[in-house]
Amino acid sequence: MRTKPRKEPEVERRLRSLNLEVFLPWLQCRRRVATRFRWVLAPLFPGYLFCRLDLMVSGKAARYSPGVVDFVKFGSRVAEVGAEIIEGLRARCPDGVAQMQRRSYKYGEHVKVLEGPFSELEAVFEQEMKGSDRVAVLLEILGRQTRLVLSSEMIARV
Repeated sequence: MRTKPRKEPEVERRLRSLNLEVFLPWLQCRRRVATRFRWVLAPLFPGYLFCRLDLMVSGKAARYSPGVVDFVKFGSRVAEVGAEIIEGLRARCPDGVAQMQRRSYKYGEHVKVLEGPFSELEAVFEQEMKGSDRVAVLLEILGRQTRLVLSSEMIARV
């Protein structure tokens, strides 16, 4: 189902109150809140959620629930998602939150700094720091390579 922007949790509660089976997967991500980056939960598919229902019995009640835009359709046909796809998503989302695998980098690989005072600069990956979620990169400053230790979320492949 398509929902209005940022109304996914409300629609989920409303559809559950109608005794419908609903699945709304979440993703833990870093977002800028004021001047800092914080970990927040956001829908894995913003503006969408999965709902198992019989269109003839509860379709109208679900479609006209507050916050619902419409069913996802292809032409005039309501889209259906196979049970195996939903089960695969559920398996990857224990407790409803998607588990993302960390990206691994190789020594010497070129990366880009995404945030902080060195954002948008290119660096060379050096190593992952043991026992933490940090990485060491080499950044060329004033003609020489300087080692920086950053959070692993602060870099990406070029």
